[in-house]
Amino acid sequence: MRRSFSLHPILSIFLSLLILNACSAPTPQTATSEPPSIMNTALPVIPPAKLFQHQMPVKFTLDNDIPVWYLYNPIVPLMSMKIAFNAGSCLDPSDKAGRAALTAAMLKEGSNGKTAQAISDEIEILGATLYTSTSQDAQTLDLQAMTQFFPDALNILEEVWRKPDFSQASLDRLKKLWLTNLIARADAPEQLAKLAGNRDFFGDDHPYAISTDGYIHTIQAIQMDDLKTYYAQAFDPANATMIITGNMPQDELKVLLNKHFGNIPKASQEIPQCHITPRDHKTSVTIVHKANAPQTIIRIALPSVASNNPRLLNLKLVNIPFGGSFTSRLMQNIREDKGYTYGASSVIAPLREDGFMIAQSSVSSDVTGLALKEFLYEFNRLSQGNFDQDEFERAKATWQSELVQTFETQSGILSTLVSVIMNGLDIRTINDFARTLPNMTLDDFNAIAREFPKQDKMSITLVGDKDLILEQIKDLGLPEPTFRDNQGFLMP
Repeated sequence: MRRSFSLHPILSIFLSLLILNACSAPTPQTATSEPPSIMNTALPVIPPAKLFQHQMPVKFTLDNDIPVWYLYNPIVPLMSMKIAFNAGSCLDPSDKAGRAALTAAMLKEGSNGKTAQAISDEIEILGATLYTSTSQDAQTLDLQAMTQFFPDALNILEEVWRKPDFSQASLDRLKKLWLTNLIARADAPEQLAKLAGNRDFFGDDHPYAISTDGYIHTIQAIQMDDLKTYYAQAFDPANATMIITGNMPQDELKVLLNKHFGNIPKASQEIPQCHITPRDHKTSVTIVHKANAPQTIIRIALPSVASNNPRLLNLKLVNIPFGGSFTSRLMQNIREDKGYTYGASSVIAPLREDGFMIAQSSVSSDVTGLALKEFLYEFNRLSQGNFDQDEFERAKATWQSELVQTFETQSGILSTLVSVIMNGLDIRTINDFARTLPNMTLDDFNAIAREFPKQDKMSITLVGDKDLILEQIKDLGLPEPTFRDNQGFLMP
């Protein structure tokens, strides 16, 4: 039998120190050797990033001619799907604003005799997700499920899309929740800026000016017949496009989709379309009063291009160093240099028939005028097209990085493909732009910047204490402001 052996604790520490000292002692140098120098070590050469080209989806049609775009991805055992409908809130009558979004929400409130809770439970058991979304130009049914459960998830999607119950009890319940959210919206400054800003920029009677979620009085006015009429038009198969990515073989997927959706007859009635009349923009200021507000929301909108314009990606590229990144001019000026805010940003927001560029920030109320002055200064610089080489290079690197990140997830892939396909762009648009980007010069970049509109077309929305705002902007040379309430409507 062996006996265990252990050193005295003090002896163990002493031996450990001796070993550590021996290991860390420098190796003696010979008289002829030279000390190592980092200057004599060749640094590794980092190769340039490879050109990223996203995989092209394959297009096929179902037996009833519903178009399907499928991007096969064998790596992840997950299926993600959007059914996109060429309809949205721009079709809502002004006195029934919110109709499109409310109709889409009702699809999950009960279908084929199942309650909303039963539908939710079935989706949860499968570990899937199913939801609806509504914008000004489109509506989608979104489904995601593991590939092995995708056939079962399609059963639920088919019922939700094609067999909604539209029960009065469900509508009454949903409207109560909806109205509660609209009441809460009236206390959200950023939401108020959007409501008032859109109405000021587009004009109060413009389809894009109307809130997608509606208003308290319009939701109260919507009846069941309004929803059923809109559903029959907007959610018709003739108005649908399917965009899917996942690891199911294409032939197998086509059979499965035809089983669920290929025999649905298309209605003979005309599919509604949104017709937009372009507006001649001019500088305006609108204020939403919030007494004693500690901060002011600054929101500036300028005209931009529609979502099917081939110049869209160029404008988005130039926006990156202006307000689309943390190192942008807006951030560096208004946050880093002046300390007026935690963040300032801008985006290009295209719509199918129009579009705008939006810059926004939340600033301390006592520097509202100073911050707005800096916004105006930066917009003036933008239209002059005076970006330097460093800003240009960072813009290209950021765009390429964000593109790769977008295609790392199925949700990112689907959202990108939907924006391309539903807006009638060539499916190769993004890849074509990526190929031309290395050949773009700084002069090209600044020429694009000069395409942005001048300050005489700005729509400026300010949400905060009106007395503080008026005092601080009186010397900025802006037009007389109008005032809007907490739903965005003009006040007398």
